[in-house]
Amino acid sequence: MNDDNEDLSKRHSWDAINHPLDGLLSDHELVRKLAATWRGSSDKEVRKQAAGQLLQAIHTHSRIEESVFYPRMRDADEAMIAHFEQEHLKVDDLVATLQGMSLDEPQADRLMSEMLDSVLRHIEQEEKEFFPKLESRDMAPVGLEMQSFEANLIHMQAQISDTGARR
Repeated sequence: MNDDNEDLSKRHSWDAINHPLDGLLSDHELVRKLAATWRGSSDKEVRKQAAGQLLQAIHTHSRIEESVFYPRMRDADEAMIAHFEQEHLKVDDLVATLQGMSLDEPQADRLMSEMLDSVLRHIEQEEKEFFPKLESRDMAPVGLEMQSFEANLIHMQAQISDTGARR
């Protein structure tokens, strides 16, 4: 019973290390689904919950790309990485603004829509123009770094959350 879950977990971790693009693609798909939920619902609570999940997912994904993936893949296309980093700066600013406000504020919908437009265009460009350039690479070293970075990021977020809950 439990062994199946452990085997699946090990296989998933191994795949994420050897095929880190699959992890990034999975993140992209999550963002697309949450964006569709946010855009497709008229229920304020559904939109608010989807927005919160989007902000967290985009924040975590951006940290991984900016800290590990882009620096390690810069040699594949330096100009494209520089372009992606500029796009990330704009999105990071929007994420920070949205995280610092109530998602019930009137301008939150406009900012969320602007952020999603930018993120969805960025995702398409990564997948169609950049990821194919990486097909022949051994991605295991960067995959291992990305997994380690993500684990540390999640651990730090949990510690911050625990500290806040104890106050």
